[in-house]
Amino acid sequence: MKNQKEESKKEKTSPAKVKKSTSLRLEKKTLKALKIMAIEKDTSLQQLIEELIEDALLKHNGTAK
Repeated sequence: MKNQKEESKKEKTSPAKVKKSTSLRLEKKTLKALKIMAIEKDTSLQQLIEELIEDALLKHNGTAK
């Protein structure tokens, strides 16, 4: 049982999954629209913004993550 927990912990902290914090300053109407979109998609604002950024990266240069 302990090995499963240790392996799970290692998976969560692998270099590919480490996340860094940042802050954004958005116009009030933009933030409100994003929050509504997140609710409609039944996801978090964090996950929605990350997906939108990854889509933009793919569109821009064909790479993400």
